[in-house]
Amino acid sequence: MNETVDQPVPLLTLSGIGKQYPGVRALDDVDVTVYAGEVHAILGENGAGKSTLVGIAAGSVVPNTGTIDLGGEPRPRMHPREARERGLAIVYQVPALAPSLTVVDAMLLLLPDSVRPPRRAATTWTAELFARLGLEVDVRQRVSALSQREAHLVEIAAALASEPKVLVLDEPTEALGADETEWLFGQVRGLLATGSAVVYITHRIPEVMEIAERMTVLRDGRVVGRGRVSDYDADEIVELIVGRSLETTFPDKPDGGDRPLVLAASGYSGRAFRDVDFTARGGEIVGLAGVEGNGQREFMKALAGVARGTGSLTLAGRDVSGLTSKRAAAAGIVYLPGDRLGEAMFGQLSVRENVIAPNISLAMPAGVVSPRTENALVHEAIGGLAVKTPTLETPITSLSGGSQQKVLLARARLGSPAVLLVEDPTQGVDAGARVEIYAFLRAMADDGMAVVILSTDAVELEGLCDRVVVFSRGRVQAELEGDTLTERRITGAAVLSTETSINDDADAGELTSKKGLPFYQRGEVQTVSLLIITFALVFVTAGVAPSFLSPLSIGQLLAAAAILILVGLAQLAVVITGGIDLSIGSVVALSAVIVSFFGGGGPGLLVVGIAIAIVAGVVVGLINGLLVTRLGMPPVIATLVSSIAVLGTAQLLRPKPGGQASADLMTALGTAVAGIPLVLVVAVVIAVLLWLGLNNTAVGRGFRAAGSDAVKANRMGVDVPRMRLLATVASGVLASIAGVVLFTKTGIGDAGVGQALTLTSVTAIVIAGVSIFGGSGSALAVAAAAILLQTITSSLPFLNVDLSWQYWLQGIFVLVAAVLPMAVRLRRRRRIPR
Repeated sequence: MNETVDQPVPLLTLSGIGKQYPGVRALDDVDVTVYAGEVHAILGENGAGKSTLVGIAAGSVVPNTGTIDLGGEPRPRMHPREARERGLAIVYQVPALAPSLTVVDAMLLLLPDSVRPPRRAATTWTAELFARLGLEVDVRQRVSALSQREAHLVEIAAALASEPKVLVLDEPTEALGADETEWLFGQVRGLLATGSAVVYITHRIPEVMEIAERMTVLRDGRVVGRGRVSDYDADEIVELIVGRSLETTFPDKPDGGDRPLVLAASGYSGRAFRDVDFTARGGEIVGLAGVEGNGQREFMKALAGVARGTGSLTLAGRDVSGLTSKRAAAAGIVYLPGDRLGEAMFGQLSVRENVIAPNISLAMPAGVVSPRTENALVHEAIGGLAVKTPTLETPITSLSGGSQQKVLLARARLGSPAVLLVEDPTQGVDAGARVEIYAFLRAMADDGMAVVILSTDAVELEGLCDRVVVFSRGRVQAELEGDTLTERRITGAAVLSTETSINDDADAGELTSKKGLPFYQRGEVQTVSLLIITFALVFVTAGVAPSFLSPLSIGQLLAAAAILILVGLAQLAVVITGGIDLSIGSVVALSAVIVSFFGGGGPGLLVVGIAIAIVAGVVVGLINGLLVTRLGMPPVIATLVSSIAVLGTAQLLRPKPGGQASADLMTALGTAVAGIPLVLVVAVVIAVLLWLGLNNTAVGRGFRAAGSDAVKANRMGVDVPRMRLLATVASGVLASIAGVVLFTKTGIGDAGVGQALTLTSVTAIVIAGVSIFGGSGSALAVAAAAILLQTITSSLPFLNVDLSWQYWLQGIFVLVAAVLPMAVRLRRRRRIPR
């Protein structure tokens, strides 16, 4: 009798996956099968292709060859939203959360349709989910206000709430503490019990040994090993990853001997640390350790002049108390923050430019940059670091994490600094690159530099450092060296205290004040403020000239304001997705010209003209969108080109003003409701509908996510090109409606009118507090700004002020609207250390 043996069920199969980038083959014929009820680890050095592989599975990366089988249906590629609907959830190494969204909105984008709550219940639903998971995150705050740790937890919560068949975790514990890592592993085990599978990417071999059943090891885009984790020990796994033994992971430490005192702090205090006595000598590596949040990170920032510190601080015997980052750099203190992308690198610049940028004066022997000197300095700096880059002109963001860190260390070598401060020197760096970075840091110390590193890895601190200073509750808990410098002693000293922070209430208040959008970008505040200014101006003008409040005057003001509202909303639709539309004024002119050919007939003929005008706006919007999304043209260039073409078309249709509307038609078009022109009512209704749509619909969330961060929005499942295409079409429609309203005001078709409205539309959104970089803005605030702008224009003649002052006043408003955010951000940087 034959017994039936249960066969493992494959939930995700990647077959023959290949991915080619210019000059680089990221993946070459990779096969991976993930079975139900198991954790499958994907291992390899940075640049081995791990994140590319899971990006292909999640739909954020398009493969060149191979198939993806998720749910029993092989296909050549997957879209992010489709992958989620089929049961795959992913937590990226860098959280894929668009910064301008609230936590609730981000959750709504990340969740599949089957579990997504309705918008009206989403806040309560999300808060209850976080409570069940034991997470303390304010679901109403903006993603931009989250710490890296909180952002990871939000994305993990969204993935767990998706009830996934396959959960992909890409370096999930990099930003988490030990307790949170254990919590995550508990969630993973619970998920496995339901028959789901987990794909786990990490550099931390102990985590693989603890939680994974099987593994696939990649090197240079190819599979070099696979099997059950239990069949390997840690050293064998590391050897598979790097292709060589790592018995010499850490360089030898030199004998003690006399070392000159370089940096000394006495009674040094700042936010999160108190009364610290600290020394760093030339030729040694000193480590800073402690449970995260105990002040060691703030202390290092204070040594670098990035954060404020008080007390005695000397450098080579000279008093440098009250240090600033500029003075620190001039004195020979080099600081490499842990956040490479956000703080340390010039992301858009090349490897060469990143190396030389802080030391450009060294390449200017005659007052101008000498290319020969610059190249010599760069080659000297990166010599021996084995930076993996096609050329020195390659953008630094295209390199692996290990090579990025090597470039930053090469930069630090230039100028022969006295002190090197490095946060998390090997965070996100593969095992092979770690060995090279450790050797480099030791070589820097051997050259007489004082090297100070901050690390959360006790093994790293033990193997690399000559001394380790352990922080607890913002004070030095222990100083370890020699035989006492062990992983056990470091960890033991760090956990003696249960306190995690010594921030006082005032500091905490400063930190929590960052939640949500800045006040100058909150739509409700901006709207009310602008309306108050408008009413004040009306009051002042009426006091000087009571006739300003006559029905005729107010009616003309409000009718003209309707046009500005519509063009402002047209610009908002595009700007919020990260673009700009310079064709708005031309579309307004074309629309008015088209309607003018039908204005002499009856209402039926006028309706036909309006329909044709709106269709024209749709066509222009489609052309703008396709130029940007399909051809990759910058929005400024694309819309400038279309603006010229549209204006030319309007001038061909009406070389001279004409098409006078009938008197009866003008009377009908000027209809007012309770003294308010019908066209203004229409414009305000459109503004309210757009406001509701941007804040409460999936398309609105897509608009804001696309403008906030296109890469992250794509990973969240947003079809960014589609959002931008919809935005340009919406802009075209709104501009064409503005052209219809303009015709109701002038009663004639004139290709020469409307051109100034493009600039006015930009002015309106700036005054309304819309982020010109995309992602946030209020339609109601734009409407209020448009009414204010028209009130300024209409009031000046009554105040006996030259009409040219409208441009001066608009400029002042724009200047204030632009300078205020920068002033607030500068104030925050001074008050809150980064």
